[in-house]
Amino acid sequence: MNPSKSFYYTVDQSMVDEYKKMLDLMKIPYTIEAPVALLKEGADQYSFVFPNMSGRLYQMVRKLFKGEGKPYPQ
Repeated sequence: MNPSKSFYYTVDQSMVDEYKKMLDLMKIPYTIEAPVALLKEGADQYSFVFPNMSGRLYQMVRKLFKGEGKPYPQ
């Protein structure tokens, strides 16, 4: 498993800039993964991927995305 990829949230393309702005303001590390272009289902879904982080930071991310993150696949 990639240690810099612990969990993720998937959002519509229209929400990417809003989440980026908030995460940058909170100084929370993340990367964005674009969808696989060949797949029709989920073609407009982007993943915000996060590294392992402290419980305090995770709670901030969890509150922003309104739920638990999904474990990043190995």
